[in-house]
Amino acid sequence: MKDKLKLEIEEGVDEKNSKVGVSVNIDIANGEGSNSSGSVLLIPKCSSYKILQEEVSRIKEELDTLLDRSKGLFEGEAEEEGMDMNEDMSAKEIWDTLSMIKDPEILLVKFNSLSHQRRLEVADYVFTNCNIFSGVAAVFSTRYNSEEGLLE
Repeated sequence: MKDKLKLEIEEGVDEKNSKVGVSVNIDIANGEGSNSSGSVLLIPKCSSYKILQEEVSRIKEELDTLLDRSKGLFEGEAEEEGMDMNEDMSAKEIWDTLSMIKDPEILLVKFNSLSHQRRLEVADYVFTNCNIFSGVAAVFSTRYNSEEGLLE
């Protein structure tokens, strides 16, 4: 497997003027069969080891935070809250299940995992049958993108 992270070294006149950063190789697919590859500077070029170390530590902390936030998706938190959902359920049944979710990020993932048609049906149900000024319906209404049919 090809390494995704790479040191970016900018040689200075002498060792004390050199800078080091970190880039990440990425592959992007647009969903229509077109792919692009390239690299992005993940950590700007730093003039000292200490600064580089601080930047790496900051990214590690951010990654740890993302891991903590995603635990519920992988540890069955959704199932513990009665999150068994499928495309055969009615829009009301799906909404009843989704409305039990307390974490807006889990709501976003679960809703966006539905088919486009089912998302439109659930959104129609929410906007015509629920009080969009309170509770989970309020979160839904503020984060719903009607052009894409997704929660953002």
